[in-house]
Amino acid sequence: MRPASVLSIVATSIVWAGFGIAQPTEPDPINNADQAPYIRSALPLDEPRHLCIDLPGHGSSVETNAPFSVHTCKDGMWNLDERFRWTADETGLEMPQYELCLAAESATAGASVVLAACGSDTALIVYENARLKLSADPSLCITMADRRSELTAGGKRFPQRYRARPISFEVCSDAAIERQLWSITQPLDLETTLLPPAGSLPVDD
Repeated sequence: MRPASVLSIVATSIVWAGFGIAQPTEPDPINNADQAPYIRSALPLDEPRHLCIDLPGHGSSVETNAPFSVHTCKDGMWNLDERFRWTADETGLEMPQYELCLAAESATAGASVVLAACGSDTALIVYENARLKLSADPSLCITMADRRSELTAGGKRFPQRYRARPISFEVCSDAAIERQLWSITQPLDLETTLLPPAGSLPVDD
């Protein structure tokens, strides 16, 4: 482990301890999860560090049964809950750490984005023109909510000021295109987490 990484972990541990919070453990990668890419917002919207599709929680506290949201991309820290790769037949996006695939809760507008068995009807995804569409109904796209990203519980405590907002399957439309464009890309190769640029994000909420 690089010295900077050690210092980052120690500093994070001190912060957790200072707030009297049990620090979640950070499981080692399985199935080469640490080599898989992110699903990152193609546009920064209101988060200069971009938003990535993410499961709630961190490390051992990740909630695999909960709906996905988008969260400040976790460059420079444990981020296996943001890593996806195409299945062997390229019909779905698997989270190798959890051996399940990104899916729609149902093939209807407004459906939550969840984890499901790879190969199931609602876990078949098409990547077309930078949109992620449900194969069962290609008129539905994974869409970030039309609202400001809000500080997470951790974002309120830590200087990284992490932010999140809901996502769901919604009708693909020109009106929502900025919130429907995605880049499947590797995380930045950083040794420490990014702090928000000074003055770029509200800090009063």
